[in-house]
Amino acid sequence: MSVSISSSNAVTLSASQTTFGSSAFGQSSVDTTTPASPITVATVDPAETAARVAKYLQALGAPLAMGVDAQNIANALTPTMKSIVSERPDLANAHFDFQSSSGSIQVVSQTLSASDKNWIQGKLNGNSSLVQAVKSLHDDAVAGYATWSEADGSPLTQDQSDAVSKKADGLVSFLNLFQSLGSDAQKYQMKDGTYTTSDGTTMNLAQDPTSAAGFLEFNKSAQASANGTFSFTSNSGHTLYGGQLNIFDNDSVMPNFFPQSQTKSLGLNEVA
Repeated sequence: MSVSISSSNAVTLSASQTTFGSSAFGQSSVDTTTPASPITVATVDPAETAARVAKYLQALGAPLAMGVDAQNIANALTPTMKSIVSERPDLANAHFDFQSSSGSIQVVSQTLSASDKNWIQGKLNGNSSLVQAVKSLHDDAVAGYATWSEADGSPLTQDQSDAVSKKADGLVSFLNLFQSLGSDAQKYQMKDGTYTTSDGTTMNLAQDPTSAAGFLEFNKSAQASANGTFSFTSNSGHTLYGGQLNIFDNDSVMPNFFPQSQTKSLGLNEVA
């Protein structure tokens, strides 16, 4: 067994024709006739490691930022959904969804006619606050992906960044996302009692928000949960006021939009 230390601070271990006696291990000796491949273990600059960890943590904050964006989207969407119900009551219960698309909004639906889909799409894109909120979620998703790649030591090229941005466009169908957030909260958090909004209606976060009318009913409960403007009456009869149950804080439901990391550990590089 030999140990050599190079000028680059790497430690190289190599072994050849090493024999261990039976007196040491209680077994017959083993003769290794084929030299083992050298293994080089190089220390990593602690400052570099700390910088990489900071980038990973920054990237992991993307789902929380996207949750804030989702809440902003819901807030901005409300007046447009009211307008749809008012102007086109025939579309109040029509099912559709929408996604980010190159800086604007694209409506998707399996049931709407092309003309009705285009009309709703025009209404959504006419809401500048909504378009900006959708763009913010898209950009936060892309930023998280890019930052993770940087932490891995593989920063995105311009072509790769463009491809990631395009992929992020179809990442979220927003009304479906709201439905997932609400259903998760209804199933796991709204238990052991009754939740009531300030106008006396029972909160129901499991409502289907994939229509204009459905979204408005869903969002009334979602906003009450976020603002704490609801009361909770336990099964034993005790009533509490002013609590908070913000469904948009649930980063476990947000899309996990990160590259497949090649990092196995931090602090040592091992080369065989």
